[in-house]
Amino acid sequence: MPKKPPRNAFYYFMINFKEEERKKGINYANLAEVADAAGPAWRNAPPSVRSKFEAIAKQEKQKRNIPDTKFTSHGISLAEIEQQEKELRDAEEAERQDIKNFVKLKSFNDSIKYEDIYLMDVNFYCKTSTEYVIGESSILRFNLQDGIKDIYHELINPPHIPIGYASDIKIGSQEYGLEMPDDTQSRSNFMQILANCVDYLKQQDPNVKSLPPIFTMPDKVAPVQDFILQMCNRAAEDDSIFRIYKLDTLFFTLINAIKTCTNEGFPKESLALAQLKKDSFKYTPGIGCEHHEIADKSIECTTSRTKRWAYTILDSCCPVIGIDLQPGKHMPADYDIESIHTYKEQKKVRAGPSVAKTSATTSYESSLSTNQVFNTAGVSSLETPAKEKRTHRPLRLPKTDYSQSIRPAPELTEENFPKLSAGRGRGLAGSFDKMRIKK
Repeated sequence: MPKKPPRNAFYYFMINFKEEERKKGINYANLAEVADAAGPAWRNAPPSVRSKFEAIAKQEKQKRNIPDTKFTSHGISLAEIEQQEKELRDAEEAERQDIKNFVKLKSFNDSIKYEDIYLMDVNFYCKTSTEYVIGESSILRFNLQDGIKDIYHELINPPHIPIGYASDIKIGSQEYGLEMPDDTQSRSNFMQILANCVDYLKQQDPNVKSLPPIFTMPDKVAPVQDFILQMCNRAAEDDSIFRIYKLDTLFFTLINAIKTCTNEGFPKESLALAQLKKDSFKYTPGIGCEHHEIADKSIECTTSRTKRWAYTILDSCCPVIGIDLQPGKHMPADYDIESIHTYKEQKKVRAGPSVAKTSATTSYESSLSTNQVFNTAGVSSLETPAKEKRTHRPLRLPKTDYSQSIRPAPELTEENFPKLSAGRGRGLAGSFDKMRIKK
């Protein structure tokens, strides 16, 4: 017989509520009616009343040896899972608030255009059960006024190869254009790389106590955090000095803080992420490291990827704040900015008339009136020629008589079919002889 489920605090509150109402002359037919009547009273009950019945429910569970903590099928406490989810929500809210405070403080005195922003990206061979096997990392520094300033790039030979992951590492090296870990070469010194990262982040103000935040794409937050944790563990450094934030949150907050018109910026944070994922500069040549350029894997290079993130933000934010884009700083060096501006101006002039504005002369009509273009028949291209009526022409004439071209079948007689000679295995005669049937 299955055990009855443990009673909660509301059950004992209902029993007490039912007894109190009985004393007043009010009787209920069943517990369902009691629950409907006691529900509002339980929701409005003060904490002292709730704690009284919660203590009763806890005592009853202890009498029946029922544990207070519930576990999943994997043996993980539900309370622990709820605590982890709460900490994650609190961390995301603290991150969002920190970014807002940073942007608002710098936007107040118009110093946001000179504030350096750091982007970080990593490539990893594979992910084990405990960590990421990192093969490449890049940290980029830029601001709105000067564009991309410099970048710190490292190709990493992992300190150790996890057992059983050789195939995954080979696949990762092919996917991201990395060299296979080499035992004959010296392993990368994570302590030195960590020191270089700290110095790079402090170059704007070496005397600052806290490091500036590092921004990356949402799907790269976990590997970047794990890479920093690995370096800090080997150097016995506290990893809490690093702040790894999502780049789309910064992009959304930044452009909405500097916008001057309502049609600028992003109404939702998801649109900022979509703009970054669009990756308009993805196939720009010559912006990756030398290793990936030789291997023809520039789009997978961390240097190229961080530059493309920066170009996307600069391309959207600089026109809003009134900064002229400079090739080689705010965009790739081979971009012809004058041709782009000319194309945009021509696109504006050639815009077609809007609906229900046929009486007004539009820019499209005025541009064509100044440049009268005529076709070979001498008719202006503004006049739409009448279309010819389409007729159906069959592949053959429907009344064609093919009976005359059909050749009649020849007449056949018995002479055309010679008799079969009786032989071994051929004809009925041979069959009868073989079966020894008397005629």
